Amino acid sequence: MATLKQPQLGQTILALRQEKNITQEELVDRCNVSVRTIQRIEAGEVTPRDSTLRIILASLDYDFDKAFHKVQFKQRIEILNMAWILGSIYFLAGIAETLLDYYRFEPNLPVYFSWVYTCSKMIILTTYIVFMYGFVEVGTHFKSSLLKISAFLMIGSMSIMEIYDIITLFSNFTDEEFLFVKGLEGVAFAGIDIAFGIALFKLSKDLGDVGKITGLLQIGAGLCFLTFILGFIGLFILLPATILEIIILYKMYDRLKTE
Repeated sequence: MATLKQPQLGQTILALRQEKNITQEELVDRCNVSVRTIQRIEAGEVTPRDSTLRIILASLDYDFDKAFHKVQFKQRIEILNMAWILGSIYFLAGIAETLLDYYRFEPNLPVYFSWVYTCSKMIILTTYIVFMYGFVEVGTHFKSSLLKISAFLMIGSMSIMEIYDIITLFSNFTDEEFLFVKGLEGVAFAGIDIAFGIALFKLSKDLGDVGKITGLLQIGAGLCFLTFILGFIGLFILLPATILEIIILYKMYDRLKTE
């Protein structure tokens, strides 16, 4: 409930009060909060402190912690729904991104190419952040600190890589320098891929075979990136891994939605 924003918070308290057939004045007598404060909260004008909110909800025979977790649960479902949808967009946009990364080395590129390239990179980054944040929520739900931390690190590493791609397009980096640094990126962030894969594998009891297979694929991709030379194989392994990750998020969304 504490994370519920106004005016939804005020509307919820109003609905609870009316359900109990309690007037604002009666609520004031029960919780020792001024009638003006109650009016402003229900009108959505102010957000009460947690201590005040606890008192009001207790006066309405409504458990604060239960309400708080209910709101968190609803928000988690919404995030997971958004995560698998934007994950699907990220996967499709990634195919276009590969083509743009290839054509950036072509001579005599059209003037608009740099802006198309930049926009595509920003779309990739935005959708990926939401996509990976879905796994932060999965980690929170199953109390997996490793999954939460590795998902945040994945977001950070992707941010660095996409921003680097944009900067180098507008700088004097040679093609060889660009590809060399990209290879080093793969090696540097391979450990994060492996940690993410281990976290998914360890949750196979909760996620089923799809979690186990996805974890193994992610670990395999990370090991390929570590070798530098086999980095291109790691990229191919990430294709089915990403599809399975989208499936994991969708299944989590569908599971929690029905609970």
